[in-house]
Amino acid sequence: MDIQQFEAELKTHANPVVVDFWAAWCGPCKMISPILHKLAKEYAGRVDFLEVDADQSQDLLRSLGIMAIPTLIVYRDGKQVMRQTGARSEAGYREMFAQLASGEAPQPAVMSTFDRVFRLLAGGVVVWLGFHYGLWPLTALGAVVMFTGVYDRCPIWRALTGWWKERGAQSS
Repeated sequence: MDIQQFEAELKTHANPVVVDFWAAWCGPCKMISPILHKLAKEYAGRVDFLEVDADQSQDLLRSLGIMAIPTLIVYRDGKQVMRQTGARSEAGYREMFAQLASGEAPQPAVMSTFDRVFRLLAGGVVVWLGFHYGLWPLTALGAVVMFTGVYDRCPIWRALTGWWKERGAQSS
C-alpha cells in the first residue's frame, strides 16, 4: 500500500480509525494482535480498525515516519490524532478505544516511574559490564536501554523526530 492508497482508505471511514502497523516476525505485534482484534469487535460501528503489514508497505512506513513496530496511529477525519510505538497493556488499549468511541482525544501511554527507573538501572548495569570487560557493543546496548527510559523527555529526540516527520511530509 502506498501513501495515496492509504489516504484514500482513511477517507472511506466516518469513525475514528486505529491503524496497526505490524509484521509477522514481530513478537510484540503477535502479542497485541488478539487484544486489538477483540477491541475492534467490541467497538465495531464506533471505532474502525485497520492493519498494515510493514513488510508489504515499506514506502508507506517511510512516508509516515514510522521507524519501529508495532506502531498504532489513530486518525479522526483523516488527520492523525495520536501515535503510539510499542506494546501496551490490554487496559491501555481498552482505554484508547473507549476514549475514541466517546469522542475524546486518546492519550498515548505514559511510562510508569517503575519502568523508567528499571530501564535506567538495567541499562546502567549493562554499560558498567561493558566498560569493565571492554565489551564496547555491550556498552552501546546498555546506553540504548538507558535511553529508552528517558527518550520521551529528551528535547534533542523531539527535535530529531520532528525534523524526520517534516522531511517525510516534504518528500510525499
